[in-house]
Amino acid sequence: MPVVQNMTRVAVLRTIPSRERFCHRQAGGSARWGWLATALAFVFVLWLNPEAQAVGPTDRLAVLLKQHEETHARFAADMETAAVECDQAPLPALATEIRQQALPLEQQPGNIDNLPTHIQADIPANLPPAERAAKVRVRKLRTTYANDLYLLARKAQTDKHPSFAYRLVREVLFHDPDHAITRKMRGYRRAGDEWTTQFAADMKKEGKVWHEEFGWLLAKHVERYVAGERYYNGKWITAAREETIRSEFKNAWPVETEHFHIRTNHSLQKGAHLAASVEAFHRYFMREFAAFFQTPQQMDKLFQDGTGGKPIDPYHIDHFRLQSEFVEALANRCPVAAQINGIYIPKVRKAYFFHNPDTPEDESLGTLYHEVTHQLLSESSTQTVAVGNARDFWVVEGIACYFESFRVAPDGTITVGDIQHPRIQAARDQVVTTQDQEPLERFIAHGMLPFQKGELPVLQKRYAQATGLAHFFLNTQNGLYRDGFIEYLSQVYSPDGRVRAGNKTRTLEQILGVPYATLDTQYAAYMRGLPQRVDTDRSSCRSATEIPPARH
Repeated sequence: MPVVQNMTRVAVLRTIPSRERFCHRQAGGSARWGWLATALAFVFVLWLNPEAQAVGPTDRLAVLLKQHEETHARFAADMETAAVECDQAPLPALATEIRQQALPLEQQPGNIDNLPTHIQADIPANLPPAERAAKVRVRKLRTTYANDLYLLARKAQTDKHPSFAYRLVREVLFHDPDHAITRKMRGYRRAGDEWTTQFAADMKKEGKVWHEEFGWLLAKHVERYVAGERYYNGKWITAAREETIRSEFKNAWPVETEHFHIRTNHSLQKGAHLAASVEAFHRYFMREFAAFFQTPQQMDKLFQDGTGGKPIDPYHIDHFRLQSEFVEALANRCPVAAQINGIYIPKVRKAYFFHNPDTPEDESLGTLYHEVTHQLLSESSTQTVAVGNARDFWVVEGIACYFESFRVAPDGTITVGDIQHPRIQAARDQVVTTQDQEPLERFIAHGMLPFQKGELPVLQKRYAQATGLAHFFLNTQNGLYRDGFIEYLSQVYSPDGRVRAGNKTRTLEQILGVPYATLDTQYAAYMRGLPQRVDTDRSSCRSATEIPPARH
């Protein structure tokens, strides 16, 4: 499911952070809705408009949000009491630190998912008595709050809101990075005073360290690699000599990580960069879509003791130095290889890319994340299945187009769902300007061939609407429909052909508890609420209607 070349992505305004706040910035001010405010506003709208009600999920989520708000309010009050006592001590710096730690998660600076590798040290006994007492008290407050959040996360999972449950897990680990069960949920295990994954522990046992230029490398080799030497076939050679040897793809550099096996004949540095990018994407994707990859029983066990499903085989990626090599490698598999920048082929369970020096790095990453989205979803089963053939093809491409906007900032902060993305803006234009979006009930009934049938403008509109719908179902009302959408996505990718054909499953409106007509109305309102795109550099941007759809 490839991406056509030269797809310009516009990212002018701040994208939606992985901290799960959704902020629409407009001229003259900004609006930031917290979890509770948005939920209560939505409940009020439902009271005014009974047709829009999604009774069960809405009520359960509203209750969970209220419980979270009340739990945080109690914690914040206790932290403020501790901060006031520090003001009086006086310990002004510590008071400021305590007040910062008491803020809601979305107001915390930096990358909150960057967990410490070592357990928290004991608070020193030789501190001044007032300072030590304050720190001991604050640590107890935070660990108690973290445990309360964990219990609420288990309740959220039981109430079939795993996405909210996982958001609570992130908050648990922010306040107590040594919380054993939630650490296990994230793939860590304790080894002495360290937290490590099994893969990282294996690498350490082999004497390897991660180097951002060279990937996993024997620690004793790092100095010589930095100096320009390379270890190849049991002997040391120059970097230039290795480059000559590995320029042929049969001798490509292998770059292995915990979840990916990458081969590239471009450079070792490029392979390491790609590896770091897809690993970051994998971590985010597996966290946000955990319910897609786990059965309900596995999810329950995951929240009970931190253990879930079994590890799966690594994902394979081939990255070519030249487009001609990419086209040649796909000659018998993809007749349009010369027109695309990347493709995932389910039958061989591999994604293919090439280095295009004329494509901006940001755009190349968008193509990478688009195809790897297909790969992660397709390889969730050991079987190779044809998804979206009979119906529901929109979501196959919509979710991949949505994740083209995935980005990792230098500090590790993740953003995804750029509201300035051209396809999302095209979807907005369909609602605001032309009002020609397809009714959802008809739109989701398209299989792959009907969906891809038509002239280019028709295809562009379909791909734009598919992207817009994915954005809507994942983000509207702070994720009200997210878990239902993930359940629907799981059905589309089910290894059971009867489920994929819709013969043994619930429809999207049945999953969400909302009629298609009401979802159409809500979607239109959601798109009208998105700000119009602002092009700061029109020389490097194209209109959304100029951008071709993905091709197969």
